[in-house]
Amino acid sequence: MKILKNCLYILFILIFTFFIVPAEAAPKRIISLTPAGTEILYALGQEKNLIANTTFCDYPPEAQKKPKVGGFASMNYEYFISKKADLIVIQDLHAQFIPQLEKLKIPFVTLRQETIEEVCDSIMTLGKATDSEKRAKELVTSIEKDIEYVSEKVKNSPRPKILLCISREFTGDKINIFFAAGNASFYNDMIKKGGGVNALKKQKITYPQISQEGLMMINPDVIIELIGDIDSGHSLTKGFAGMTNDLLKQQWLNGVQVKAVRDNHVHILNGSIYLRPGPRVGQALIGFARALHPEINW
Repeated sequence: MKILKNCLYILFILIFTFFIVPAEAAPKRIISLTPAGTEILYALGQEKNLIANTTFCDYPPEAQKKPKVGGFASMNYEYFISKKADLIVIQDLHAQFIPQLEKLKIPFVTLRQETIEEVCDSIMTLGKATDSEKRAKELVTSIEKDIEYVSEKVKNSPRPKILLCISREFTGDKINIFFAAGNASFYNDMIKKGGGVNALKKQKITYPQISQEGLMMINPDVIIELIGDIDSGHSLTKGFAGMTNDLLKQQWLNGVQVKAVRDNHVHILNGSIYLRPGPRVGQALIGFARALHPEINW
């Protein structure tokens, strides 16, 4: 009887072991095709497993030393295969390439970033894919605390009408044409959470082109211009070299006398932190809110 029990016990262990599904190994050869994805990977502590990224992946600075696999919107399938990549990090703008990735059975994660909540979801998704969920949760919790901090600060303040410039040429003594954040952009969420109202809230185009005449019609209370890192070649536009924040601001002041110009509510925000919806998005929101509400004691 004892022998039978021992045999049954051994048989049970063998059957149980047979049906255990081995845990899938975390990826060790990751390629990031998005600057935000690269930044998230570093924040998750996955830099050692990142074998390549794009020429636009310049933050943190160490990311620039990684092998490059083309530009932001390109897709080199042969390179992925030759490097035995076990995870490709892409954005929703890469949707056209997904069928081929699936056909080639190349694992990938798609990041979405139309709102701060989507950025947080993307951090958690990438954390799960890289077996870094604990760190991902810490990052998201920090962002949520920043959101709560801003929300509490601005809750009793008026909500100014904000025009957010994301791109323009820098030649000439005043601005002629520029691109601004519309209702469908990520920055619409930043403006709302920062205590403002998007001056282009009815504009369905993500980043519409605006002229001086258009600016006059919009007549924003506040103008915010986002400028990338000066040392990053990818942040520069024709005529940018040698420009200072004062000179950039003066180009706005030399233009049509909208309310933001008359009241001297034109703000220049520097750094990739404002151009990359990633793990620094909470701090970017605080920077936005400070520009929108200088009257608040931050």
